Amino acid sequence: MKKFLYSAFLIIIFLFVAVVVYLSTIGLETSKFNNSIVKKVEKIDPKIKLDLEKIKIKLDIKKIQLFLSTSRPKIVYQNINIPITEIKVYSKINKFFNSKIEITQIVFRVKKFEIQDIQKIAIRIKPSNFKTYLLNNINGGEIEKALFDLNIGKNFNLINYKVSGTVKEVDVKIRNKAIVKNINFNFKIDNDLTLINSVNANYEGIIVSNGSINLQREKGIEVQGKFDSLFNLNEEQLKKFLTKEKFLKENKIQMQGSLLHSFNLKINNNFKIIDYNYKSSGNISKSQVVFKNNFKNKFIKKPVNKVLFEKIKLEIIFNLQKKNSLLFDGFYSLNGSGYKKIKVKHNLDKKNQNYFIDLNLTENLFLDLINFQTNAKKNSNIKAEYKVRNNKFIFKSIDFIENKNIISVKGLVLNSKNEIEKLSSIRVLTFYKNKENNNFVINFGKKISITGKKYDTSNLLKLLSGPSKSNPLKNFSKEIEIQIKNLITKSKIPLSNFNLIGLIEKGKLNKISSKSQFSEDKYLDISLIKHKNNKKILEVYSDSPKALLNDYKFFEGIKGGKLLYNSTIDEIGSASILTIENFKVTKAPAFATLLTLADLGGVADLLSGQGMSFDILEVKIKDDSNVITIDEVLALGSSVSLHMNGYIEKKTGLVSLNGTLVPAKMLNNIVSKIPVVGNILVGNKVGEGVFGVSFKMKGLPGNIKTSVNPVKTITPRFITRALEKMKKN
Repeated sequence: MKKFLYSAFLIIIFLFVAVVVYLSTIGLETSKFNNSIVKKVEKIDPKIKLDLEKIKIKLDIKKIQLFLSTSRPKIVYQNINIPITEIKVYSKINKFFNSKIEITQIVFRVKKFEIQDIQKIAIRIKPSNFKTYLLNNINGGEIEKALFDLNIGKNFNLINYKVSGTVKEVDVKIRNKAIVKNINFNFKIDNDLTLINSVNANYEGIIVSNGSINLQREKGIEVQGKFDSLFNLNEEQLKKFLTKEKFLKENKIQMQGSLLHSFNLKINNNFKIIDYNYKSSGNISKSQVVFKNNFKNKFIKKPVNKVLFEKIKLEIIFNLQKKNSLLFDGFYSLNGSGYKKIKVKHNLDKKNQNYFIDLNLTENLFLDLINFQTNAKKNSNIKAEYKVRNNKFIFKSIDFIENKNIISVKGLVLNSKNEIEKLSSIRVLTFYKNKENNNFVINFGKKISITGKKYDTSNLLKLLSGPSKSNPLKNFSKEIEIQIKNLITKSKIPLSNFNLIGLIEKGKLNKISSKSQFSEDKYLDISLIKHKNNKKILEVYSDSPKALLNDYKFFEGIKGGKLLYNSTIDEIGSASILTIENFKVTKAPAFATLLTLADLGGVADLLSGQGMSFDILEVKIKDDSNVITIDEVLALGSSVSLHMNGYIEKKTGLVSLNGTLVPAKMLNNIVSKIPVVGNILVGNKVGEGVFGVSFKMKGLPGNIKTSVNPVKTITPRFITRALEKMKKN
């Protein structure tokens, strides 16, 4: 009996094992449950039409559950074929043997499900943001393959799910007409986690690759991701990203490089963003900006037509804490003249923008005000730290360094019109041909104080007399005090112990009292007084005219003499008188020099090398916004005398001058002594004579035409003015 029971037990065990092995490997085919499954599916949604072939019953040993499986079932939802290639329906074993199916899990595979078919299904579901986005923003593509694993409750409700698959060739519209094309990715989704990897796409010429997104749903939603981008963009493509940038519309831009992007986003259960971080870093291998109109600047002699960048390290960071930043670090070139380093940091805050700029100069800069030129062949560096607030540029510092040359500006504030609103200090130390030519400090406190050892004024008079479109100090009303030990002039005549006190009101000098000396017994005095009628009187006295007039060709080569300049200035313009006494001119216009050869005294002057001698020169000028009127130029010399008037138009530069030149004063004197004939031709008065030359000069700068009439009796006006001056002397 025991032996029989033992044998029976073994047989039962063997049969059980055999059944388990059979059900778990081969399975049992039947169509008995087809109707039951179809009815349960129709109970879920009557619009689902299901047609099953024979079902295979198998055992899942791990789950200790039976499942029904079939291949290529025909499933139609709202007249759309669902391309399911395989389906498994799990049921509890005890229910199954009672001829009941209690579904606990459904697993099915989908292959090549067109996105347009998904959109057709979505049309029939109730409205939602997802539905709107799916229908309006997604085009083309397919779900190439997908696996759905659904855990079902007693009431056929979804308890848990796992979905994985691959999406191919999808186009997504993200804003306006911008479309991300050819999106490909793999995905895995469950109740708590969404993983998207192997993301590849093309967005307006930007190639996206190796992308991944990790979405967790434990406490709220946290999204983490990263992707690579490769780009080669021109201005037309960039316009699609920066539609409001006028700069892109007017210039040609090209940019090539690669970036690595990473991001993190946290959203609470109410779908409110509670934190985010974004970082983009990489390299711009090459880029350039070609200007439609050449960029011109008064500090750079050669116009800039393009800017090139190379080997640029780029880093961009955005986060909720507003610790945003941009780093731009590499090399640049103006007009392709050789690459120098450039580094830019920016906090990317629209309301409170902070910048740090560090660059080496590729071109020579000319600072005429201090007669200084940088040398781009050397390590010329500029650093600037500033911020933008309410359309104002607030510079903490601007520092230029080139060997021993230093220019440092502190506390500069420019308003929206690029006018100086505030300034703390300026320090200047420069060298010209290895010799110190500037060494001074400007402090802007209760008053403007300029102190130092040297200041190079070589170009100062030219700048002051030239047209000025702006007044950099128009927002300043302060007393000014200057103490400079030595001034360098263009004439190389030293000027020492320069002292000035004055008053600036809205950028205009309304009061000056200045004194300095060329040597122990030669001085320069300047005074400016403002009267109640808003007229200003400027007076300049100089024991060395050359030091002040060396910039003007008309006075080129002046030597000796004394200068007195008086000018009355009002809102309309100015009226000025310049007087120089007892001087010589070592350089003169060619025709004037030739005419002196007709005079024995002129020959003597030229042969001696001392130049032409003059007793007096008087120039009367009126200046307004449109024209410079030369009322009179009168020069009386031992060999040449001159009388001239005319005008110069400011807008066109047109010059119109006419006058009389008397080259042979000594010869005229000889003729005047001839009995009878001398009285008829010349007369008895000094300055009269037939040996005169009239001339006219007219034309635009660089194209002035001169006409000369070599035989002319001197005009009465000339004689009258000459006699007046001779009597005074």
